[in-house]
Amino acid sequence: MVPEINYNITLEIDVSDAPHTEPEWADLGVFTKNVAQALNEVLYQATYYSDGGWGSTEVTGGQYTVTLTGDRKNGDPACDYIFDKERQFAFGDARKTKMRIRRGNEAIVWDVTLANITDAMGDANQPNAATVTIHGNGKPTFETISA
Repeated sequence: MVPEINYNITLEIDVSDAPHTEPEWADLGVFTKNVAQALNEVLYQATYYSDGGWGSTEVTGGQYTVTLTGDRKNGDPACDYIFDKERQFAFGDARKTKMRIRRGNEAIVWDVTLANITDAMGDANQPNAATVTIHGNGKPTFETISA
């Protein structure tokens, strides 16, 4: 078996500003150097008398989050969308969009909220370090994409 290489996974964000339109996907990979994912599961834990002190766990919910870190690249559609002052310094609907993760011709698509949008800056002679955390809103959909 051949291991999956991360650069073969495509992360995209919908950069269209008009609600209820077809998504305009922009590749997040242009500025992304690292991706950290979490399902943030909600757990119900219980210990029953009959189990002699041993507990049980049920997963009752969750929320997908992904944190992207990389270098800010002005002129890149995904960077320009995320770091636009009308989005970065706004709240509510200004932060809502869609995200798509593609592996081959399979894709997972979420309604998402952009959070913790940070121009981290850093050392004087280094690129501007950028970070954004993307929070899934509700259950994702699954799509097949023609190559």
